[in-house]
Amino acid sequence: MSSEKTLGVLFIIGSIIVMALYIVWGLIAPILNPEINLMSGGNLETPIGSIPVPPLYWLLFLPILAVIIIGGAILSWIGWALIQTPSPEEINIEEIEKQLEELEKEEEEEKKEETEEKTSE
Repeated sequence: MSSEKTLGVLFIIGSIIVMALYIVWGLIAPILNPEINLMSGGNLETPIGSIPVPPLYWLLFLPILAVIIIGGAILSWIGWALIQTPSPEEINIEEIEKQLEELEKEEEEEKKEETEEKTSE
């Protein structure tokens, strides 16, 4: 798989992971700890540690969620385009060199013909 296709897959997977983690954190945080007053804030205790839940939670969460979803959709779209785009053909340097040599030979022959015509006149 080419580097563009690998990058496309990484874009898609990364954007899906970021979107999913933010949604899970944002929607489950208030449900797991009903003691949190969503208008004044608090802390959510987890086995990993304490997660702060900001005041006016939903007013912060929803616009950020929209930005993350839109950004994730755009990155996924870019990743999909990278995956679908065909790889460019490899350039064969030897073939190009042969073509250049042939062109140079043709130019030399034309110059010889021109000089022969001039001398014969």
